[in-house]
Amino acid sequence: MFEQFPEPARSALVAAGEEGRTRPEWCFVKDQARVCFWAPYRGADPVITWYFEPGLDASAGAALLREGLASLGVDKMIHDIALSPGLTPSLDRSIEHTAVLEAGFRLEVERLRFEWAAGSDLPEESGRLTYRPARDLGAPYVVNLLVEISRGSLDHDTRIEVATRGALHEATGMYADLVHRKGKPDWFVVGFSGNRPVGLVVPDDHSIAYIGVVPDLRGHGLVDDLLARGTRTLAEAGLERIVAATDVGNAPMAAAFARAGYAQTGRLFRYYWRSG
Repeated sequence: MFEQFPEPARSALVAAGEEGRTRPEWCFVKDQARVCFWAPYRGADPVITWYFEPGLDASAGAALLREGLASLGVDKMIHDIALSPGLTPSLDRSIEHTAVLEAGFRLEVERLRFEWAAGSDLPEESGRLTYRPARDLGAPYVVNLLVEISRGSLDHDTRIEVATRGALHEATGMYADLVHRKGKPDWFVVGFSGNRPVGLVVPDDHSIAYIGVVPDLRGHGLVDDLLARGTRTLAEAGLERIVAATDVGNAPMAAAFARAGYAQTGRLFRYYWRSG
């Protein structure tokens, strides 16, 4: 099946298949339309349309999406359209935008995309925090911390998951995703002030995958310390480009990225399909 996708998608799909993040039976082709679904790690359900080419007709693309979703039997799927500043899906990716809407997706949130590039100043750590690898603390400890961090979160997906499935379910799924991210085991760390956990940061092989501070300590600049730790971890590992994103409505996190030397590079428009 992968051979029916054009390069460079074909090679990326083969690599993802070897990692267990996609399968030939998760990919669908009909005429000029193609879609392949992706899971965050081996053994997980597919959660995002990793590759979607609707072809020249939005209705044909929508039909293929519906066929794929019905075959997978999942209850939620995400589709992202990433665009440069000033562009909009309805005008600049109109066929894709129309296809996902016809397939039953809804555009629920816009995200700001950021990038730190080598040569930029590295954010400084204040020295207020010490860090311990999440794996050394154990899954129950970190899941409980994620439950606490989810309270009052400005992240759209977190808020929806907590409201519909509960904070423990959301945190357990989040931990499973984060602990399987590519990167060295000691990159995923919990920050402590004395003996008290204040938050965590998860750099992976190309991005700041997650960052969060416990509710009663927000507003004290601790997110800057965590972001500095994550950015410096990746920069010292030799990355020349670090990407990150946050919801448009999460102004505090957007401001933290700006303070850390990240430039805004565009927007990501996130669509959700939910069964029932």
